[in-house]
Amino acid sequence: MQAARGRSSTLRVVSLDYGLAQTLIALGVPPIGLIDTPGWADWPVEPPLPASVANIGSAHEVNMELLQLLKPDLIISTPYLEWVRPQLEQIAPVKSFPIHALGSSPYPHIIDATRELGRMLGRKAEAEALIDRTGNDLQTAKAATRHLGKLAVITFIDDRNIRVYGPGGIFQDVFDRLELQNAWTHPTNEWGYSDTSMAGLIDLGDSRLFYMDPIPPDVLATLSGSPLWQSIPFVKKGHVQRMASVLMFGTLPSASRFARLLAEASA
Repeated sequence: MQAARGRSSTLRVVSLDYGLAQTLIALGVPPIGLIDTPGWADWPVEPPLPASVANIGSAHEVNMELLQLLKPDLIISTPYLEWVRPQLEQIAPVKSFPIHALGSSPYPHIIDATRELGRMLGRKAEAEALIDRTGNDLQTAKAATRHLGKLAVITFIDDRNIRVYGPGGIFQDVFDRLELQNAWTHPTNEWGYSDTSMAGLIDLGDSRLFYMDPIPPDVLATLSGSPLWQSIPFVKKGHVQRMASVLMFGTLPSASRFARLLAEASA
């Protein structure tokens, strides 16, 4: 795939991944089509998704007819969706970016993908500017969060099951760059999180805990009436805060957003 020759001939790109779509928008080349556009406001949030982006269905059920009508020059995806690649390649070339679920820090792979997309789209300067801007955002947040101490970030799957983030994910990457200590020390899977129950959070002690949107219905009401939750040290100490959604499988815009939200919460 040749890089686009100038602004007027920028490639028409469809993304099957929110994180890659974040990068496209940040580079000034929003996708013409994306999976599950209604979910953007609940998960990535930033950067804003242009209204012109077509919804091509879900990752597990791509609308092939609409995809063909969009006439993309390129479809970008992840190894997670390799099973649908043969169908996609009948419509346009497919470029897959391995970033997450590699059992290691995704940050270097995010940087590589940003630069590769910049090269392919004729946006090398914008890619480097995005990388530099993210670094500056993290440095700014580092100064603002130095007093946070140990902390953990979780997502409520329901009122019984909880996802806790650690090594191998973008949230840990941000912790590392802000020099913050993750209170969750248990092993994580290749995606960078552990599944646990409310009882499993007792090990966090009185560390600061952030629980992230979106929150399933009735969870907060359940917590307020739970003797176990109320007895956990971080709850008794008042070290619990709600945090707006950040895409756990995101790219540089997610890293900046997460760092900024941590800084705002610590103000």
